[in-house]
Amino acid sequence: MTSLAPVQRPAPVVTREATVAVFVPGHPFSHTELHALAADGVLRRELPDAYVHAWQPASEQVRAAVLSRALPGHLQLRGVLGRLGAAWFYRCASVPSPLPVLVDKAARTTTSVPLGIVLHQTSFAPGDLVTRHGITLTSPRRTALDLALHVQGPAGDAALLALLGGAGLACTAEQLVADLTALGKAPGRRAALGRARKLARALAG
Repeated sequence: MTSLAPVQRPAPVVTREATVAVFVPGHPFSHTELHALAADGVLRRELPDAYVHAWQPASEQVRAAVLSRALPGHLQLRGVLGRLGAAWFYRCASVPSPLPVLVDKAARTTTSVPLGIVLHQTSFAPGDLVTRHGITLTSPRRTALDLALHVQGPAGDAALLALLGGAGLACTAEQLVADLTALGKAPGRRAALGRARKLARALAG
């Protein structure tokens, strides 16, 4: 296996937090047992093969704990949660399948990727990455840019609307239009710009 080069990531904010129990198949319940416990309302599925107690809030801390079990260690170190995966983390989208993980396009990309995860090569500018509860992901503003460029259809539109209208996310339609305009001749930019302007009108109206 060829390793990916670690991405340059922001310094994490250290906080004292309660441990979140995350259940995956075989530890200690089987897949069938976990599904049954979720159907009975005892557990809640956060990712396709990761469950938490049903009483746990749908918080960033819980989602970070789930990701720490679902993502292999080398992807936690070298990958970045992005696109609909980041939108899900910000509670602006349903959990995507497969889960998108971004890697620096300057790094070598031959690495083992488990089922349920897809890698995308890209580059990162200063301010594009944030660390929440130990998980590195794209900022809301970079996430909106990626969604506009790469995630078409109703799921992408719904996530964009939620991000652009989300309280506390510091991500606006005006910023998205400006970011797309600054890309120049990037592939898909013209269609994404028209889409962003349409969403901006929907939010304003």
